[in-house]
Amino acid sequence: MRYYVLFCLFYIHFASFAQSEHNTKVLSENDSITYLTLKQHYAKHINPNPDSSLIYTARIKAFGIEKKYVIALVEAPYFKAHYFRRIQQLDSAIFYFNLSTQLAKEHKYLRGIALAQNGLCRIHYFLGETENAIDTCNKCLEVAINMDDLPIITDTYTALGNAYRRQNNLNMAISYFLKADSIHSTTPQRPDIIAATYQSLGTIYDDLKDYDTSISYFKKANNEFKRIPADVSFYLKTTDLHLGAAYYRKGELALADSILQETYSYFKSIKEDVSVAQISTYLGLIRIKKGDLDAAEGYLEEGFQMHKDKKYSFESAEAILELGKLYINKKEPKKAIYYLNDLLLNYNDEDNTLMQQKTLKSLSEAYALDRNYTKAYTTLEQTYKLKDSLNNIHNIASIREIDSKYQTEKKEQQITLLKSQNETVEQQKLNQRNLLLGGIGIMSVAGLFFYILYRNRQKTNTKLKDIDALKSNFFTNISHEFRTPLTLISSPIEDTLLDETISHQKRAQFTIAKQNSERLLELVNQLLDLSKIDDGQLKLQIQQGNITQLISALSASFSYYATQKNISYNIDITPTNSIGWFDKDAVEKITINLLSNAFKYTPENGTVTCKAYTNNDTLIFKISNTGKGLTSNDIENIFERFYQTNAQNQGSGIGLALVKELVELHKGSIDVKSEPNKETTFDVRLNLNKTNFGKNALIVNPNNEIKKDVTLHYNANTEDNDKIIDSELPILLIVEDNDDLRHLLKQTFDSNYNVITAANGNLGVELALEHIPDLVISDIMMPEKDGIELTKELKTNELTAHIPIILLTAKATIESQFTGVDVGADDYITKPFDKKLLILKVEKLIASRRQLQLRYSQELVLLPKDIAFTNLDEKFLKKVQVAIDDNLVEPSFNVSEFSEAVGMSRMQLHRKLKALTGLTASEFIRSQRLKLATQLLKNSDINMSQIGYSVGFNDHSYFTKCFKETYNCTPSEYAKRN
Repeated sequence: MRYYVLFCLFYIHFASFAQSEHNTKVLSENDSITYLTLKQHYAKHINPNPDSSLIYTARIKAFGIEKKYVIALVEAPYFKAHYFRRIQQLDSAIFYFNLSTQLAKEHKYLRGIALAQNGLCRIHYFLGETENAIDTCNKCLEVAINMDDLPIITDTYTALGNAYRRQNNLNMAISYFLKADSIHSTTPQRPDIIAATYQSLGTIYDDLKDYDTSISYFKKANNEFKRIPADVSFYLKTTDLHLGAAYYRKGELALADSILQETYSYFKSIKEDVSVAQISTYLGLIRIKKGDLDAAEGYLEEGFQMHKDKKYSFESAEAILELGKLYINKKEPKKAIYYLNDLLLNYNDEDNTLMQQKTLKSLSEAYALDRNYTKAYTTLEQTYKLKDSLNNIHNIASIREIDSKYQTEKKEQQITLLKSQNETVEQQKLNQRNLLLGGIGIMSVAGLFFYILYRNRQKTNTKLKDIDALKSNFFTNISHEFRTPLTLISSPIEDTLLDETISHQKRAQFTIAKQNSERLLELVNQLLDLSKIDDGQLKLQIQQGNITQLISALSASFSYYATQKNISYNIDITPTNSIGWFDKDAVEKITINLLSNAFKYTPENGTVTCKAYTNNDTLIFKISNTGKGLTSNDIENIFERFYQTNAQNQGSGIGLALVKELVELHKGSIDVKSEPNKETTFDVRLNLNKTNFGKNALIVNPNNEIKKDVTLHYNANTEDNDKIIDSELPILLIVEDNDDLRHLLKQTFDSNYNVITAANGNLGVELALEHIPDLVISDIMMPEKDGIELTKELKTNELTAHIPIILLTAKATIESQFTGVDVGADDYITKPFDKKLLILKVEKLIASRRQLQLRYSQELVLLPKDIAFTNLDEKFLKKVQVAIDDNLVEPSFNVSEFSEAVGMSRMQLHRKLKALTGLTASEFIRSQRLKLATQLLKNSDINMSQIGYSVGFNDHSYFTKCFKETYNCTPSEYAKRN
């Protein structure tokens, strides 16, 4: 059963305004009236029209900043938390309650701490996190008891009781409700707090099936609510929800139906979905009692679907239980079994034993109806065991005994306890002692935990080694299995090509088949090499050649990338005519990996130096770069597999490990020297003497060498990545390892888009993070990193989560399409594809983004969820909103401070905001200031000449110019119209 006591906290603020000022600056009489008026307007809108309440939250914050009034600064996020609670965005509510707590602690505003913790307590038990709820309520009580603040103490006792009730611990629940009631009896509290306690006591007796007592408490609650001097329709309807349910259980169906239909219509009108879902469940149950099972199914299904996201686990469980019972009544046991098992597995998060007992009882009936008598019997046995246990816990006599005790002897004791300063001090000492003992206990548990973790890690390491061995064997076996059918394919193709009688067209077709079979064979050989490296069986294939010429050609190919990244790139390679022995493939991999690594960690305007020369039979090869450098720990571990200098770095962490293995195979050495924030140098020494390799190398004749594709990590496709000139055109990133298809796609989109290309997923991710494109087209099957991994990485990165991604693949199965869509791809096209269809899909996806950008520019108040494409986008926009809220009215606030506040570079912030809102960072700041100005023009009495300065403009004439460009009228004209 859901409780709305949370909203009564608003009234606490309004009624206790003067009381809450004793720790902060005292306002003048006029300012006090202004502030109280703002909060009353907020209260008026929060339930029936929550979006309108945001305006008053912003004004409360502005008031606090202007008057340097601590209470307003703390209460602004507190009220914002209640707004998000009202619209069921609980993560955001938790964020703002925590922010309010933090601000209250910073300003030493104790009442603010207690109120924020009280709000957090209720959010936690709504989410089914009852232990967190109990802990947070106790933290609230520590502060409230220290202040002797009876309203907060009383309200928190009620919250604690609700938390224990959701655990089905009714004895603890009623004890806290009666503590609250005992305070009411001696020191009457405000009507909203008394009503909350009565409402909670009603739910306890409803659980105990004492419906007359339950109904009497609900009526008492509504009588108290009616004493509040404000519109209390919302609070009355929340109690009526409980009251209608109690009348249903009592058997008074007509009265229950009448009350619940009224509450159903009311909550639907204000879009309070969770209440609508609960009422739908009860209306369905009433229809069952009346024998109208089809109408009942409609209501119960509505209730379940609206609860399905499990924002409120207890209510979700109630809805699905009743739906299961319905299908038993409809003689559809399989549906009932499905829903009831789903409840036990996924929806009883709070481990509520009463809910479990009810579910098992219904499940037993469903199994019996399905003629599965064995399961019906075993399930019924579990039901009776739980029932016996519950009878001991929920004995109504014991509950009434507790009630009687609190109604007589304990009431005066409780008041004395709350009034007595000495006993409060003793309570604090007890808390400190418990905290110390708890700390010792936690340390002991932590020690045991780390010991178990260490043992598990040892077992895991052993298991991982076994898995690596199995993986290596798999690669070896599958590679050999592929070679036989490839040979059978290649042989008839070669025979056909030798036949001089075939047509030119057939010869061309078989030539393509031969080339692709050879390519496939090469891929299989590479797969086999992976297993040989792990098994230590890889042998170098050495040949004679000019190694400095090879390194010179490879290093020169990075020049274009250096220019793009504005890096000073120095190539110092001493030419030589001497010939040495080396493995060309190994040298290529060493050179490319070291240069790629150097460029990756060199900042803009940094320097990379490539130096190589031979001395006798030794190659000396050095790669240096400026940047952050390496620590001593980094230097010690840099060549270990999977080691990362920073957890946020891109890549797998195996590049340098591979370099070291290849250097050592080449009978050489590699060292690294680095100083923090200076220069890092990798020094490679390779022996080029043939006798140095011994029997562990194969001699290769260069004329018979199989041609190999060398993929330069950064520069494989620099011819595709022309400089982006037209910044107005959308940026399109194409990631495809097939050269012909990549160039075809580039030509297709070149005229209408700024196209950048990448030959593999690793480069694709790097380019996406660098340029923040408007759309990505990616192949799925690619070397280094496939399209699925690329999509996962981009969709889980705050910088790129908004970018639409179209995946291309040759796999046409439904399963492979599910995989693509499941990782976050926006569309999925199989090869061969229709070029016109691809162009249309790209246009439509970009157009849909443009529509949201246009909506942002036109709307006065637009929430992050309304323009976000993913949860990460929403979190980013919330960070942006916090940065804007904190700094917007400061004239000095600029793009540099903005980008620093959200943790991005200026370019990344520019591209991200442009994608989501259609505005650059500077335009976004100006837009926000102008929107704030329109609100002030509508709702404040600030002098017209001061409006611009109030929202962060330094110059009034410039403010007027910007305002007129945006709204086609001057600020004065706008104020008159509105």
